Amino acid sequence: MVTASSLQDMYRRPGFLLKRCHQVSMAIFLAECREFSITQSQYGCLRALILYPGIDQICLGRLVGLDRSTAGLVIKALSDRGLIERVVNDTDKRRMRLKVSADGERLLRDIAPLAARAQERVLKGLPRESRAAFLDMLQSFLAGHDAVINVDQVLASALPAAEPEKPPAPRAGQRTRRKDG
Repeated sequence: MVTASSLQDMYRRPGFLLKRCHQVSMAIFLAECREFSITQSQYGCLRALILYPGIDQICLGRLVGLDRSTAGLVIKALSDRGLIERVVNDTDKRRMRLKVSADGERLLRDIAPLAARAQERVLKGLPRESRAAFLDMLQSFLAGHDAVINVDQVLASALPAAEPEKPPAPRAGQRTRRKDG
């Protein structure tokens, strides 16, 4: 039988607390930025693409902590709104390179003060002197679970594999040697 006491036990579980913190953070962001009709995930993707234009969907998802299917949905929504552009990748036609459009750049400029205000409102729930420690603890939690996003590693894994070097072309009139005899 579920009792108030057992609910209190559930309310103290780390997973439950982290989920509730995320819900509060999302609600504050959506309230502050409602005029732009954008989610935290979409905002994060735009910010990442401003810093790293030309990355593909997989790399973008890894940079902002989204799984492949969620990244695909977010990118489609941003593309449908004209906030990002998809460009064919010369090295792999199946992977589109992404970049922020002029409309996306404008949105990021306009939303920046509201996103900053949302972040302040999220942290306002804590005493000012505890805010940095709270963020450090969250960072430590992620580090302890090997879940910190390493931008350099993500970008390195997204670079196309180097093509094998081709021997230099023979100069005009130069004979080539056959390897088979």
